[in-house]
Amino acid sequence: MQMKADPPRRTPTAAFLWAKLERDPSQQITGWHSLIDHSADVAAVVVALLTQPTINRRLAMAAGRSALDAVTCARLAALAFLHDIGKANRGFRRRVDPKAPTVGHIDQLAWVFNDHFGERLCAVLGIERMDDWFAAEDAHDIWDTIFAHHGRPWSKDPANATLYWAPDASGSDPIAELAPMREALDAWFAPAFAAGQALPEAPAFHHAFAGLLMLADWLGSDTGFFPFAHGQAVDRMTHAQPAAELALHQVGLAVEQRREAVQQRRPSFAAVFGGVSPRPIQFAATLPTAHCVVLEAETGSGKTEAALWRFQHLFAAGAVDGLYFALPTRIAATQMFARVKRFRDALFMPDDRPAVVLAVPGQVGADDAKGYMLPGFAFEWNDRADEATRRSRWAAEHPKRFLAAQIAVGTVDQALLGAISTKHAHLRGTALLRHLLVVDEVHASDRYMETLLGNLLQGHVQAGGHALLLSATLGAGMQARLLGTACPPLAAAETVPYPALSWAEAGRACVRQVAPVGTTKAVRIEPASIIGDVVAVATAALAAANRGARVLVMRNTVRDAIETLQALEALAGATHPALFRVAGVTTLHHGRFAPSDRSLLDAAVEADFGKASSATSRIVIGTQTLEVSLDLDADFLITDLCPVDVLLQRIGRLHRHGGRARPEGFADPLVLLLTPADRDLLKLLRSGRGRYGLGRVYEDARTIEATWRLIETEPVWHIPRMNRHLVEQATHPERLGAIEDELRARDAHWAGILDQAYSTGLAARQQADLALLDRNARFTTFAVDPSDHFATRLGAKDLLIVLPNPILGPFGAILEAIKIPHFLAPDVPAEAVIEVLSQGSDALVFRLGNAVLRYDRFGLQRTTG
Repeated sequence: MQMKADPPRRTPTAAFLWAKLERDPSQQITGWHSLIDHSADVAAVVVALLTQPTINRRLAMAAGRSALDAVTCARLAALAFLHDIGKANRGFRRRVDPKAPTVGHIDQLAWVFNDHFGERLCAVLGIERMDDWFAAEDAHDIWDTIFAHHGRPWSKDPANATLYWAPDASGSDPIAELAPMREALDAWFAPAFAAGQALPEAPAFHHAFAGLLMLADWLGSDTGFFPFAHGQAVDRMTHAQPAAELALHQVGLAVEQRREAVQQRRPSFAAVFGGVSPRPIQFAATLPTAHCVVLEAETGSGKTEAALWRFQHLFAAGAVDGLYFALPTRIAATQMFARVKRFRDALFMPDDRPAVVLAVPGQVGADDAKGYMLPGFAFEWNDRADEATRRSRWAAEHPKRFLAAQIAVGTVDQALLGAISTKHAHLRGTALLRHLLVVDEVHASDRYMETLLGNLLQGHVQAGGHALLLSATLGAGMQARLLGTACPPLAAAETVPYPALSWAEAGRACVRQVAPVGTTKAVRIEPASIIGDVVAVATAALAAANRGARVLVMRNTVRDAIETLQALEALAGATHPALFRVAGVTTLHHGRFAPSDRSLLDAAVEADFGKASSATSRIVIGTQTLEVSLDLDADFLITDLCPVDVLLQRIGRLHRHGGRARPEGFADPLVLLLTPADRDLLKLLRSGRGRYGLGRVYEDARTIEATWRLIETEPVWHIPRMNRHLVEQATHPERLGAIEDELRARDAHWAGILDQAYSTGLAARQQADLALLDRNARFTTFAVDPSDHFATRLGAKDLLIVLPNPILGPFGAILEAIKIPHFLAPDVPAEAVIEVLSQGSDALVFRLGNAVLRYDRFGLQRTTG
């Protein structure tokens, strides 16, 4: 049935029922799209999405059903078709005049449920015919999802309803002018009015559908897939349906063709991973059928390949459509990106490979290309890709769309943004449902992030999604909280096999033992009470390097790392060959470098300490960035005291690769552990909470004390055989409780320290609870804080500041932006502009708000000018 055409005029007026406009630089209208045509585009994308098997199953499971039948899908598409009816309001339509006030189209729809205009609207659109779609009152909540398609709930304040919707003397009647929308409903969505099961009333379904509609609206608004019809479409749906199907395939939302190719080829592990046979954990990773699995294995055992092989298994089986590999830091994400690209190349055929997206704001990448946001929401790729390639990168061109990619690698924050009450959380959460979510270094999460992750996993698994959590060793307490099981007593926790796969069945913990990789290494840990003496630390590092050793020096704070490097340079001299350099410039490795410089740092440290390196006599000083994802091998490790799970990560970089010749004196793994000069941890914490990262970077003094005791009583650690024992002795709630009782009894001053830590932890959990998006609560309760202050990490409202003019950084790379950690420039608005105070070849000094910052070979620091 053909729809009545809009008047074939090139330039609309306020009398037209338009939805989208294009303007040239002079603000003249050069193109437009009618409300009916745009609504058809979005509804067609909804239909195409709901026909994807995995997406259909996920939404059905959220609804408590086995599948969404054809009638239900047609009804959802029909409702989606009405998502922009608010654009009929008089204020919005007047925006054809560029000087007209900006009037929206969502909050102006308050009259649908809250004003007398609602009866006229229902009559014009025939909404009363939908009454039998809603068997329960809660099912009507889906209207709220329809009008939340811009990522936030609509306001039901009916202010100015008469101004925007009432007929006026000129004969304008916005409600009556929506009549063509009813004709479209009759023509394109007749199956929706057939007899069928009522729409789901489950809140989890409403939340999931809200995300699907946000995704459909974003894709259906892209003129690359859906060009404007300029009011001349006779039957837009004849174009919209095939365009939607093509768009889904091109961006990676329709994957059945790729799945069939993988099923037919059935590539072996050796074919995918360069000819090697699977290790025990890599083979076992495909076995559990549970939707959330924890994989624990020693550092360097191949957990990454195990995760990728599990994805291949689930993808071929039709259980997932895509992969999101979530890392704890941006640096770790950029490192993992290259490994995932190699896996993608081996798994998929060259003529139909999905783009691999780097989901890191400010470092946008897809495959080997870098992307840049241009004015007016335009996007440019540095490789001048053809149109088909550009479309395959669609998800990469905006952070809110990252998870719509078939394969993406990024920080865990991008996934956690789907678990908190922030704009477009539903878009992220629903897009993620298609994926195997891999969370690496899961033990690195604090209690705030852990709470968010637990909420994310609950909603993900409830809808049938799959997740894999990776850790060198995950304490029983955190594992139980994430899997939703009871934490076993300490004695039982220490007997859990290692390495292992763990999951939950009916609330009961299940464990499968996995054979370890390689042999146990005996690591001697020698405490040295010089954590505050950077000269002594530098002296120890230089002495080892002068004997031919490759030395990793890992400090808990950037400040201590910088001061250690400065002390080393004073001792060794600027030309000493052992100093770590990038482009000939001595430097260190931490997280406060610009994106382009971080890439150079990673490449340089892997060149000196990587598997293929033959370098000797090297010293690299850094922070936690050295302990995740980088494949490093050191002869000697110098590290600050830190919690045992973190220490095990650092030790994983010591004698990592077998078969390497070690210099004399370093044939056996040795750790110099830097501790405070006074054994009484209380004195340090009372003298300045946070010194050396103790009590601030690592807030729980009990875990620090427990780790210190382990080192004193067991100076030789047999890794990985002792991993379970070590972690439980320093993290298990039962053990921490006993240490706390002892410390409180020993000195009354401990009460203040421990109470403050407890209060901080409690506040973190409470703040996380406030931030959480509860997908089991009615959608009508969803609210976005006006200040949008919720973050995925406490204090993580970091700023990415674009420089006024690109500059050459200290290592010769072009710098266009610098990330400013929140604590270096607190209370600075996101739109803040930097004031450059001085700029030279060695440093950039600038003011941001009340903070003066310096960027040079040491990274970003606060300074006095």
